[in-house]
Amino acid sequence: MIPDFSTLPMANSAKPYVRWWWFSGALDYQEIETQLSWLASNGFGGVEIAWVYPYPEAVKDHGPKFLDEDFQAYVQFTLKQCKEKGLGCDLTFGTLWPFSGTFIPKKYTSKARDGFSTQRVNRSWEASYTHTDARVLDHLDTRAFQWYSDYLSEHGFADFVKTMPLALFCDSWEVEPEELSYNTFQKDFVSTYGYVYDFSTKDINERYDYRALISERVLSDFYRSYAQNCKEMGAFSRVQCHGAPTDILAAYAYVDIPETETLLFNPDFALIAASAAALEHKPIVSSESFTCLYGWVPSPAEPPHIKQEHIDDLRCVADAQFAWGVNRVVWHGMPYNTKEKPRQFYATVHVGPDGSIASQLPQFNAYLEEVSEILTRGETFSNISILLPLEDQWMRDELPPHLQKPSSKYWWELQELTIPLPLMQYRPLWFSPHWIDDLSYQDGQLLYKQKHIGALYCMNEYMSFSSLKTLAGLCAKGAPIYFSRLPKEPGTQKHRAYNQYLSIISTTPPAQTSYLRPILKSSTPIDYWCRKDGETYYVFFAHPEMRNLRYPLPYGYARSIKPCKVDAVFHSENYAYDLSLQFPRSESLLVTINDVSHEVTIRNLHIEDTTMPAQSTDE
Repeated sequence: MIPDFSTLPMANSAKPYVRWWWFSGALDYQEIETQLSWLASNGFGGVEIAWVYPYPEAVKDHGPKFLDEDFQAYVQFTLKQCKEKGLGCDLTFGTLWPFSGTFIPKKYTSKARDGFSTQRVNRSWEASYTHTDARVLDHLDTRAFQWYSDYLSEHGFADFVKTMPLALFCDSWEVEPEELSYNTFQKDFVSTYGYVYDFSTKDINERYDYRALISERVLSDFYRSYAQNCKEMGAFSRVQCHGAPTDILAAYAYVDIPETETLLFNPDFALIAASAAALEHKPIVSSESFTCLYGWVPSPAEPPHIKQEHIDDLRCVADAQFAWGVNRVVWHGMPYNTKEKPRQFYATVHVGPDGSIASQLPQFNAYLEEVSEILTRGETFSNISILLPLEDQWMRDELPPHLQKPSSKYWWELQELTIPLPLMQYRPLWFSPHWIDDLSYQDGQLLYKQKHIGALYCMNEYMSFSSLKTLAGLCAKGAPIYFSRLPKEPGTQKHRAYNQYLSIISTTPPAQTSYLRPILKSSTPIDYWCRKDGETYYVFFAHPEMRNLRYPLPYGYARSIKPCKVDAVFHSENYAYDLSLQFPRSESLLVTINDVSHEVTIRNLHIEDTTMPAQSTDE
């Protein structure tokens, strides 16, 4: 069922949100109103409240306790103020990250190989008054999450979601993955694979079995439970699934608003969230934007260039993620602040009247709003999907040191997964192995839940038996499914029929499809995103030098980007259009193409429009 987004502020306005850190400590109604007024007057569309650790002074003046009556009163006041000011207000569904609390019963805390996990959250909202580390919720037990959800509902959240339409937010995973387990793990493992799992094993096939079983548990007992609970409470679910030891593409399909993160995560990582949205008819793809822009240092150290950010550098990051499917920006972010007690967050771009970019925010937010709105129109236009090579990542272990970042350590986190350059001209989407059973081939078209997806490309080194069997059956019918190589079977379970299905694939050429042609051919590699609304195409092109943005961004990077020209040919469903893309310095382009009038408009959103004569040829 496609949720009704008509009431949700983030859906009805493309203005950016900002993460608003409420540090554990004293709060003030007037300060809340003042900060919301500042946001409304500077082009923001809403806030996402994140309850985080106490500042040092909170030890003496800790303010409301988490979820007590005073706490609930401040949240209700904020929600009502947001309604009055035309702002949205999403709420983090818990304290800090991962979900944790001193109030969580021991039986519902995270499990490891030998019983209860030793992981604790020592800087939660409660830290200022309990002086006790918070237990991490068991994310692999749906009963634990149901208890947690019920507890939060009984302590204010059930009333919060009635005050105004909002989304309940879940941040990235951040549960320690090493030796992660749950109560019936070994029983389930033996039942599935026929042997007891040794957590110290170095065997890649046994490790694959473990990761496959944990992945299914994460999907069923956390992400599906989370989305369902939000729906039952009358709220939307906005979730960052990255970091979880699972098929995060399948996880994103459960939630209402898939959210990625940039620049701590590479811009092209957004394609995972955007693919789930495109194939599951979700209109919004949000991004926690500008995280750790110039680098990351542990708290309490200051991040590089805090309060010295360049707005042009931020535009580079925003444009890079727009070209991978993002259409809502969530600034990272703004601290709850007072003149008497100025505060900042240690891994962020500073948002607030005391920041260096404050005077430029209205214009820049207007830019973010305009691009976001355009990239929400119609549907994503893509010609092929690529099967997510999940099995390949599960058969590997740690990333080499030069690829590791504060946000990634393992291959299975998918942060180093890239689209082969020759396939970029088709503007491909990722396709989850969990979706294969919903594929069909009818009347010469490959369909996913009755949605035409063009073709499926498989570049797997490893592929599960169930996936291979289904795809071989479709290949035998002539479906346009392409294999770059014949895969191998992962894990300890080997099926005799595996080679039989490999034979079908190798001897059955896929059907020739007249509609399978490149969307874009260009003289220089370029990142872009395309939406089709009726007979109109909107194509956002990021400047070619933004296609390789990586963490951390060099300070003043935008100044190094020069104007350039790219010649390209865009293929709609019926015509071809020659494009001469003149990129100004460090800026991007929006191309609008009407497939009836053949009018092509090329815009730089910071300068006047230029309309070029149509250069189309009927094919």
